[in-house]
Formats: sequence, C-alpha cells, structure tokens
Amino acid sequence: MTTNFKIYNAADLWQIETSSPAIPTFSQKLDKTLGDDGIPLGSLTEVLGLPGTGKTQLCLQLCASVQVPKVLGGLQSESLYIDTNTNFTLCRFKEILFASLAKCQRLLDTSIAISEEDALKKFHYIKTIGLEKFCSFLNQLPNYLTEYPNVKLIVIDSIAFPFKEGSISLKQRTGLLFRLMADLHKLAVDKQIAVVLTNEMSNRLGLSSGALVGALGDAWAHRCNIRLLLCADKNESCAVLAKSNTAPEAAVKFKITREGIRDAD
Repeated sequence: MTTNFKIYNAADLWQIETSSPAIPTFSQKLDKTLGDDGIPLGSLTEVLGLPGTGKTQLCLQLCASVQVPKVLGGLQSESLYIDTNTNFTLCRFKEILFASLAKCQRLLDTSIAISEEDALKKFHYIKTIGLEKFCSFLNQLPNYLTEYPNVKLIVIDSIAFPFKEGSISLKQRTGLLFRLMADLHKLAVDKQIAVVLTNEMSNRLGLSSGALVGALGDAWAHRCNIRLLLCADKNESCAVLAKSNTAPEAAVKFKITREGIRDAD
C-alpha cells in the first residue's frame, strides 16, 4: 500500500500561517495578544474561568464577529453554538450581534445594508443536555457541516459539563473525551473552522493550598492549541494567554460592555 504525503518547506508554512484568517474579538489588544487577528481558523481554543468572568460573553461576541463582511477583512460566515449547560440567551446575543453589525455599517458605505434577519439566520444553535445527546451530535457533526459549509466557528459551552455525569468511570470519560476531541480537531483543520470550548475551574485534590485549575485534568490541557484564562476585577476583565502555538504568554485587559467585548480604556 502506497500513501502520498504532502511535505512543506518553511517558506510554504510561513505563507500558510500568515495568510490564514482569524475571527476578531472586537478588542484590538486582545486580538494582538492572540496573534494579531484574533481566534485562528483550524484551531481548538479553550476559554477558562470562574463563573462571571465573561466566557459566554466572549463566545457570543465571536459568533457575531464571524459575520463581519469580507470588505472589512472579515469572514462573512456562520457559527454553530453547542449549548451543554443552558448558558445561552438569545436576547443577549441579539444585543451583541446588532451592535457589531452597526459598527460594521458605520465603516461601510451607507448604501450597503446588513440585514438583521439574515444575520440571525447565520447563527445556528443546538442544546445538547446530557452526555449521550452531546456525543451523538458530535458524531453527526461532519454531516451537519456538509449541509452548512459556511460555518467557520463552532462554540461548545461548556466542554466539561456533559462529562459530570456519574454513569461512566474516569478512565472511560477520558478515553471518550480524547476520541471526540481528536475527531473535532481533525475536522477543524480539514475544513478550516475555529473551535472554541469554554471550561470550568475546579480545585485540584491533594493540594493543601486548594489551587484552582482547569477542569478535565492536566492531560486535557495538551489537547487544545490555545488556552485563554479569564478573570474579572471590578469593571474590567483580564485575559491571560497561558498557551499558544503562535504567540508568547501575555495578559491583557478588556471590557464587557452592552455592545459586547471592547478594549479597556
């Protein structure tokens, strides 16, 4: 059996990396921290944080940002939101989406209209409560993406919640999670889709200090290309880039406003 392999040189890789599009967060400082343009396509990004730090807010902003018109350097694409913990609210998403569209319209010629109804149709939502339903949908995901080829962002909010069910052992849970994520990562690379996963914080057992770490364990941390830790302080939020294939570790402040994610003053 013969297999054909595509071998790249460094110049090819540089051209691919620098020409690969990304999804902006609407915070220029946060985009620059992530690697100039935001969340890159073909990658798995984990957004960590305690409740109330803005994980879902950032995901909603990305679902709006993926629709930015191509004339403004955007993808003009669609998003899929997989809700495992009933975190999503349509009212809040519409607020962020319409504010983002209004900002785009101010930058465009006034004769170019962006329909709010068409924008809402570019957002796809599914509620997958329970491990069985979650796994079933992920197994059907390739067929779904064939039907909706313009989807360039998949959000899973949150990745840890379905695996809290006590019906499977830790070993079974780990094996199942890694198989699902390996398939999802391959899908992201092959179809050039950005996958953003929110994750919770938990106390690491055995440490007297009670240190907070990301749920799902240390081995899980190697599964994602990017790890972004969020924390909140009064009226500002902070994002810490803890892991990235393309950017150094860094921290940046941003704001969660009524219009969505914006730069801190």
